[in-house]
Amino acid sequence: MCNSSNLPQMIDHMWNTTEKANCFMRAVLAPLSWLVIIQNATQFDTEQFQKLLWAAKPFLEMSPSSLTMPPAMQGSQLAEIMQTFNEVFVSLSEEQRNNISRWMKERVMEADPSCGPNRSLSNSVSSPQMPAHPSMINSSSGCQPKMPWLKADVLRMMGRFISRLPEAEVRGIPPEELCKFFQSAEFSFSFNNISGMQNAIAQTLMQRLKLECFNAKQNFPNQMDRLGYLICFYDESQLLNATHIKMLLPHLEGCESSNINEMRKQLVKKLMSDGEPPTWDMVHSLGSAMSVLSPSILSSFNKDNLDSSIFTLSQTEWKPAQAKILAQKLLEKVKEISGEKLLSLGSMVRGVDSELLKNVKASGLLGSEGLKNISEKLSSLQKKALLVGMRADVNASYLVKEVPDAFLASLSLSILDKANLNTLDQLEGRRWSRTQSVYLLKKIVGNGLKLEQIRKLGQAVQGVTCNMIDGVAQTETLEAIQTLAKSNLLSRTQVHCMASKLFQSLDKQRPGYLKNISKSELQAIPVLLLIHLPVQVIQDLSTSLCPYFLEKLSQANLSSLPNNAPSRRELRNKALSCLGKNASAVSVADISSLGELVCDLHPTWISSLKPDTLNFTVQALASCKYIPRPYRGPLFTLLTNLYGAPSNWTEDVMKSLGPLLLLNDAAVEELSFKSWLKKSLSDLLQSMEAQGAAVAPEEFRAWPDFLALQRKLFQLKTKITQQRRKRETLVPTLAMIEDLREGNVLWSPAQLSSMSAQTFRDAVSLLGEIHNYSTDQLTVLRDKSVEVLGDVSMLNESKILEIGCISQSFSTKQLQNLSIASLDTLELLSVCQWNQTQKEAVLRGFITRTGMKPAKLSALDMAGLGQFICGLQPNETEQLNSTEFKDAVGDIGNASCPLNVLECLKKKAVAAFGDPKGWGEAEVSAMGNIIAGLNATELGLLNSSVMPFIRQSVIAFIPPDRLAAMSVSQLRALGPDNAAAITTSQRAALGVEQRAAVDEAVGLVAQNSEPTTTLPQKGGAVKQSMLGMAVLLQPLMLLILGYIR
Repeated sequence: MCNSSNLPQMIDHMWNTTEKANCFMRAVLAPLSWLVIIQNATQFDTEQFQKLLWAAKPFLEMSPSSLTMPPAMQGSQLAEIMQTFNEVFVSLSEEQRNNISRWMKERVMEADPSCGPNRSLSNSVSSPQMPAHPSMINSSSGCQPKMPWLKADVLRMMGRFISRLPEAEVRGIPPEELCKFFQSAEFSFSFNNISGMQNAIAQTLMQRLKLECFNAKQNFPNQMDRLGYLICFYDESQLLNATHIKMLLPHLEGCESSNINEMRKQLVKKLMSDGEPPTWDMVHSLGSAMSVLSPSILSSFNKDNLDSSIFTLSQTEWKPAQAKILAQKLLEKVKEISGEKLLSLGSMVRGVDSELLKNVKASGLLGSEGLKNISEKLSSLQKKALLVGMRADVNASYLVKEVPDAFLASLSLSILDKANLNTLDQLEGRRWSRTQSVYLLKKIVGNGLKLEQIRKLGQAVQGVTCNMIDGVAQTETLEAIQTLAKSNLLSRTQVHCMASKLFQSLDKQRPGYLKNISKSELQAIPVLLLIHLPVQVIQDLSTSLCPYFLEKLSQANLSSLPNNAPSRRELRNKALSCLGKNASAVSVADISSLGELVCDLHPTWISSLKPDTLNFTVQALASCKYIPRPYRGPLFTLLTNLYGAPSNWTEDVMKSLGPLLLLNDAAVEELSFKSWLKKSLSDLLQSMEAQGAAVAPEEFRAWPDFLALQRKLFQLKTKITQQRRKRETLVPTLAMIEDLREGNVLWSPAQLSSMSAQTFRDAVSLLGEIHNYSTDQLTVLRDKSVEVLGDVSMLNESKILEIGCISQSFSTKQLQNLSIASLDTLELLSVCQWNQTQKEAVLRGFITRTGMKPAKLSALDMAGLGQFICGLQPNETEQLNSTEFKDAVGDIGNASCPLNVLECLKKKAVAAFGDPKGWGEAEVSAMGNIIAGLNATELGLLNSSVMPFIRQSVIAFIPPDRLAAMSVSQLRALGPDNAAAITTSQRAALGVEQRAAVDEAVGLVAQNSEPTTTLPQKGGAVKQSMLGMAVLLQPLMLLILGYIR
């Protein structure tokens, strides 16, 4: 395309201009510069190569999805390119870091005179979505060099990529080369900003340095500044004196290892072991390490000492109980707090009582950067309290305009109503909730939505209703739908309505449009709607359209389709038909063109693929969010036939294929111990939980559960073996509890009972974060709490915050006597799984202690009660102020109350909002679980248009006989998520037509070629990669500059 010899002249021009002047040009030329490096690196001299790397750096910083590497380097080029890779290390994906490390080894071995060319590794560095070939990962070099390849000069070149070497390679570094590298200037840089380094590798390096490279004069304290991340694995901290501990503590702040908190606690405990009251010097020395101190110890610090270190304390992460103690200390005797003082607290703001926050004035606070900074630390109740205070000073328009986006969701609809928001320009760029979005859109555009308005929606797109989509003009439909499809915030219901609108519009434009669709017409349909084409249309697509159909399918996100949707099967069948090959002839490129449909391929068909394609396909399956249940067993058999039993997998194979372990619980249980296994499985669990973070009904659920994986991690983190399990009861330690986090729910009652008093005291706040203990576990924890902390009646509010959900174990009488006088405490306890009797007991005690009267409750008070609002008696619910109830309804609707309480709350909702038949989308969305309190007649009166805005969590609360009162049109309008949330008992109460309507709403009914309804969710425009954009722009740029020959 271009003469690359002219490229350096263009780069010289940029090199000699200011960064601001060349920013756009450099961004455009960056991918081209990297392309030239890949193809012609050896033809450039040192200076030209350095400038090419400089020009290509923005491309590398964008972490491209596919990063092809130069096949050969000469002279100093390897050192130069590795320096650039080190500079962009934090921008690269984990897979790219690992592959660059392997590529570096290959280049070094090629350059060794005793070693011939090695072609065993690919020059393509893939994205995590398509991992490197497992059989390649562990392939040995084509020859064996006479000397180990990791010499000091190579280690200096590798820099941060040393952290991605296999443990065996690290152990194999010759001692003299390791120590020579340790003495070099590059060593310190090599172990800074390397998050994600495996503990086993770091421990190995630290042990070797300590044993082989520290001499009498160069002892550990003198090396602290140079060790970087490795310092986190120093294992002789108990030998340090107070001076050295003070030196070490600041270095531990960036540590990620599981035992770091225990190490910090030991160091701090040793530093404070003399029992004297903490001094200013002590506070200053501890710094952020104070976060390991219990609230009771923090309470022993005096205000002056804390004040002197307020900046450091304001930057430290605190648990709510700790923050409460510190805030109380720093604000003692303060009845009103200024905005300036509030901002100075930083992260400690989490401990400021909402009663104090609701009196803070807007002056000096609203519109400040400081308010934006602390907003992420505040609880939901604290945000509402601050809004109450600031609202007293300013009008609604100014408040909404100036408040940080983190506060927006806490604004009631009544404030938005008074904020004079009359144009879409005022909504653009703000983080509105779904309820707020539909409220504001209905207010501004009604049910009519025009193309120019759609372009301005931003996050308010969440509020677009099916009526608005149906109301788009025929002439604007295609472009309007294309514009909407670019959002990644669309619900499945919205996509369903968009598909229906588009297909109907196209059919009006030309009868039989979809049956006789052309190439350009097919390409104009957004990908997220293409997968919702009627089944008959998919089956009848012309063979001539296959290349374009496959191209779009390769980019499709199938999460909007139900797992059992007929269209999934038809899309797969059509795609395979378009390939037009037997399985044995299918290539890697063919499989890649299937995109996510690879997850729906039958195991028998997969097993017929040729070896390289089969290997690629299996790796692609590791990225699947869902695999049909009947396919899981056969796929796992295929997997073990290819790669052997998972217990024999290497670390790299585990990283590449790990998600497929979930196909077989027994295989997870049988995994044998390896030094890297805990880290690999922890990463796997974290990534899988992140993918399935949102609660979804089964038709849209990914993997069923992670219990086997959680149990295996419990074994690894507690070092349980089969023999040990039979011989003795495992005693929980602080280090184990901190490492397990949510996994602490897997301790047996006997194990929890064996915990020492000191361990319980140190770990109580962590144990109190678990929501789902069994009754037997709670009984043991209650007894342990009484043993260590004393009788329940002796617990102050700070201690109650610490024990958290362990308080679920207390008797009704004990709960009623808990010393809770703050709404902030109730808010924190609301996350626990209380039964109705317990909720009533806690609320009775709170009302008695505070003298709070139901009739006097403000919207803020109602929001603060959280789940405990369920404890109100019917006569108390009637006394609630309707105006205040209206403002708090979004929070009240989150409470999971029994039906009789929801019915009482519904009556108050009718008093506040009027008759249910007049409720709109925003009101229904805001009311949440209160909707379940509607009787059969009231449910039947709800407008069909509001049905998709009923919260998904509500469905299970509606009694079957009341759900059965809904009409067919109402059930069909529920939308995919709500319809899929209908339970078995609810479905049993429905009639035949009603069940059919539910199936149609979910998307389980095959649609005919006449477009009616289909079903989806999150959509999004296909993202153009940086390289792809550059390819489009390069011809234009080079033509303008005269470099195309």
